[in-house]
Amino acid sequence: MRLKRPYLLTVAGMLLLCSTGIAAAQVSWNQQDYDGLAAADASKTIAPGTQINAQNWQQYKNFMPVGMQELWAGKFFFHLPDNAQMKVDAATATPLPKKYQEDTEKYASQVSLVRNADGGFDIKGYVAGVPFPKPSGPDAGVQIMYNEYYAYIPYLITTYATLGFSMDKFGNKTTNAVRELNFKLKHLSDSGKPVNLPSTGDTFLTQNNVIMEPEQSKYVNSLQIFHDDPAQLPDSYVFVPSLRRSIRLTTAARCSPLVGSDYTQDDERSMNLQPPIFQSRFLGYKNILVGYPVAGYTSKNNYYKPLYYPSPAAVTWQVRPVAILDIRRVPSKANGYCYGTRMAYIDKETWQPIWMDLYDAGLHLWKTGPSIYRPMPIPGTNGDVSTGAGGPGDDEYTFWDVQNNHITLDIQSGGQINDDARSYDDFNRWATPGGMSQIMQ
Repeated sequence: MRLKRPYLLTVAGMLLLCSTGIAAAQVSWNQQDYDGLAAADASKTIAPGTQINAQNWQQYKNFMPVGMQELWAGKFFFHLPDNAQMKVDAATATPLPKKYQEDTEKYASQVSLVRNADGGFDIKGYVAGVPFPKPSGPDAGVQIMYNEYYAYIPYLITTYATLGFSMDKFGNKTTNAVRELNFKLKHLSDSGKPVNLPSTGDTFLTQNNVIMEPEQSKYVNSLQIFHDDPAQLPDSYVFVPSLRRSIRLTTAARCSPLVGSDYTQDDERSMNLQPPIFQSRFLGYKNILVGYPVAGYTSKNNYYKPLYYPSPAAVTWQVRPVAILDIRRVPSKANGYCYGTRMAYIDKETWQPIWMDLYDAGLHLWKTGPSIYRPMPIPGTNGDVSTGAGGPGDDEYTFWDVQNNHITLDIQSGGQINDDARSYDDFNRWATPGGMSQIMQ
């Protein structure tokens, strides 16, 4: 992934800001911005074939995530150019995998929420599938947060992300190529696999990012190990090639950069949260533009410079019902946490995150950006697909850091799932601290 640079306000930087005509902007959190988004009503949509551009975007802004609206409005250093366009396609269904649906029907009735001592909610009785297929009541936001946490993820998924970089306002880039591997070991809904794999302890999910380029960063590993208890903070490790060993990081370092990118440990998988220590308020289902990669999404020439926003040659957009959540740390654990609120956009059909607006502790917009997935066939399922969320796939992720004028772009391709990824099916090698050093062998 990407190495973050220090931000120094130099005379040259001040001159650049003045020459662009873009003053430093600050956008504060306002619930009315989210309440005003288009309600999830069939009568409120955008006709397929519509081209959204700089001249007409305000007609469609109620279908846009708030952060997307701000990019179109040109309030920040990185903003959409005058020739930018978004193409709207007809919405298409993305059914959940059959086994995952069967597990939902089998187990959902026994799942419940239990208030914990921290002021959040633990989950009780969860086995597999969607824990709360019909969220309702005053705790609907918490139920949807758990739906996202346990959204479908295959046993094994990997990709090689060859087009990814971080960039500052001067155009300086740090580019990395990364092998990413995720293992899910519990609460599985994959045919031919038990719900919980034996001999894997209390590990629920692992995420491993291995830098392969550039040479000076080669073989750096970042591994996160999530426990079966969702309230337990993940274990985080970094393998340092110069030391020939892995280093365990503090579990409290949830705001530390993920291998130097604009993503934190809590931002991997778009939303890497521990639901029991967060409160989630449901603001309703809204009809929101959701991005889908097309054939040209891997070419940097198909992104609008300088902010690398996808053109219609890279991504098209569908209007889909999306849950809007206002997610904040429980008050007893909020002190020192990087985000005052995470405004999460969760697809109602797949329970996967499709956009994030992240606000700092003072509730000023800090980062914003999409998670764009290409549905991928699941081997041996006769047509089931995975959205790619929960780990690498054929996806595109972007964070625009609007406070520090910084970008992280991550384009993943060549995704492989389960049997198609059998050459990486070695849990001890790719998902344990002891295996991290083997990358140099």
